[in-house]
Amino acid sequence: MLVSFRSCGPKDHRALLKLVLAYKRFEKIRVNRKSLSQGLDVLLRNPSQGKMWLMECHKKPVGYALLTYNFELEYGGAEGVLRDLFVEKPYRNQGIGSLALYEIEDYCRERGMRAFQLQVPRRNRSAEIFYRKAGFRELPLRVMALEVRPEAVVHAKRASASKRR
Repeated sequence: MLVSFRSCGPKDHRALLKLVLAYKRFEKIRVNRKSLSQGLDVLLRNPSQGKMWLMECHKKPVGYALLTYNFELEYGGAEGVLRDLFVEKPYRNQGIGSLALYEIEDYCRERGMRAFQLQVPRRNRSAEIFYRKAGFRELPLRVMALEVRPEAVVHAKRASASKRR
């Protein structure tokens, strides 16, 4: 099977949105389609934010990868963050994901990045096995996130915290 990997730009928005939505459904991740589409547009128009690749088989989109950037002191600068790697079900287990990882590793190396990391949903055991076989190792960290709240909410919490001093 001949699969091509190519960089994406704004003209790929529609094909990528379809694949990203398929990935989110597969992982059972709820998304706001409008926000997702806007984020995709921002990324595709601003290469400094990250890079997307489209995987195609005979010019038919069959998967994508999304790499963003992070600054990490321990690696001496930028590192890649593999946010998404998705291959449509009929095309899985044929080496496409592994080839995508080699492409991404080459991309990172060419730009002086010494590492790239990813997050795997706990329930996706097959993805965890795939990444371990590719050489990824689990880090002794717990991923945490805080959605940025409206200013009024933060102001009220700050005022409350100040009273406790």
